[in-house]
Amino acid sequence: MRVALFFDGKNHMSDLRRAAGDTWLDHGALAEWTVAQVKGERLVAAYYYTGIPQPHDGGNHRALRDLLEELDRRPGFFVRRFERRTASRECPHCRQASAYTEEKMVDTSLVAEMLQLAVADAYDVAVVFSGDLDMAPGLKAVRALGKVAWLATFGDHSLSNELVKHAWGHIDLVPHLAEFSFADLGDPPTTSVTEVHHTGPMPLDTDHQMVRELQRAEAHFGASGGFVGAQYFLHRWKGRGIPDTPDARRHSVQRLIRIGSVESYQVDGKTALRTADDPTGPIRMIADDSDLDDDETVEIRVTEAVRRLRAKLPT
Repeated sequence: MRVALFFDGKNHMSDLRRAAGDTWLDHGALAEWTVAQVKGERLVAAYYYTGIPQPHDGGNHRALRDLLEELDRRPGFFVRRFERRTASRECPHCRQASAYTEEKMVDTSLVAEMLQLAVADAYDVAVVFSGDLDMAPGLKAVRALGKVAWLATFGDHSLSNELVKHAWGHIDLVPHLAEFSFADLGDPPTTSVTEVHHTGPMPLDTDHQMVRELQRAEAHFGASGGFVGAQYFLHRWKGRGIPDTPDARRHSVQRLIRIGSVESYQVDGKTALRTADDPTGPIRMIADDSDLDDDETVEIRVTEAVRRLRAKLPT
């Protein structure tokens, strides 16, 4: 049987964060697993529908942008982007109007394309990654066209009971996260690692580049008061001269944590990374910045100086 996947991006990722925190999905593995779960034979296509924040919405939208760019590159995945529209609401107490943005046309576009493809006999089974009741008319229409429609959500927190009545079945993704999510940072390797100090040998070139890229990430996110999430750095950060695969990056970070060049810590329930503050500890890579732009070098040095100053201030 031919399987098509339809992702309501906002609900899909909100449910993931609520159920599994800072977990990063391998959507390619998720697609393969889902096809097998519904007894399908091959993936026809996966469609991802999401609103795009406007510049004045605030917040850091790099993670969403990188996710969509990654999905664009995946064979069989098609991203449908919709501009968020500005709206306003008046407070009933103070009568002050507040502006905000909201998604428009995402749900209706998902349902419309799902039906168009069903009419064209482009698939046999549809899997909708959403628990929103707005999907109910689409599921009923798909069933009337002789197709099978499943729901897939992370738990049932935002799953409409009424919606379930119109689906062939429901897949709870939470118990199976390990099948299609990237591994966390994990523990350092147990094999012997030569410590690297100022008086000792230089580390592996990969580790050298990883520290330098982590410093760049710290400067980038620190400018807006943020932090470098471990999962983001391992799976999304666009670095120069560092491994493309998350596993290779993870092994390098584990080595660097063990020798003291990198630290991991918890913030808002997430694992974050930073370069070590101890100037007498393992060698810091900032001295070798010949291939960085002047502005990047200055930005990294300023961030380093600010952090060291904060570490010396009384709490």
